[in-house]
Amino acid sequence: MLHIPADIIQDMIAHARELAPHECCGILSGKQETVVESYRITNILANMSQQELSRFEGAKLSDLQRLSPEERADIAFQMDAREMAMAQRDIRTKNADLIGFYHSHTASPARPSQTDVTIAMEFEHYRTKLNLPEPLHLIISLENAESPDVRAYRIQDSQATEVSIQQSSV
Repeated sequence: MLHIPADIIQDMIAHARELAPHECCGILSGKQETVVESYRITNILANMSQQELSRFEGAKLSDLQRLSPEERADIAFQMDAREMAMAQRDIRTKNADLIGFYHSHTASPARPSQTDVTIAMEFEHYRTKLNLPEPLHLIISLENAESPDVRAYRIQDSQATEVSIQQSSV
């Protein structure tokens, strides 16, 4: 079970709402499965070149290539590498662990898309080489804007398994 303070959940929801209709993204840190801090990371997808877009697959790539750069960030995300590195450095400095990544789905349910699974598997290859802990993947759905849905998943071997979230007041 993942433990997250209510204020961090509310901040992730606020981040998603602030950037809607674009997807937001960020990193969560803490110890074991208890989140203590979140890092907002810039979604740079709108600024990616056609060549950089090639990391996406099939239908998602086709959709992204048809859209304007601004519209791309509405249906996908790419974290800014420099900001990610700075967050990971801060996490190490605080002797904490990378607990997971979060992003929003502005018009779809809080469950991983095929692209989300593919990106998680790409990170898995990188993660094992650097001996980083296995991250959880959180999705904030704004499909029902009045009642955002936040869910967490463990993604292994291209399969997503939901992990319970316990919201804490501290």
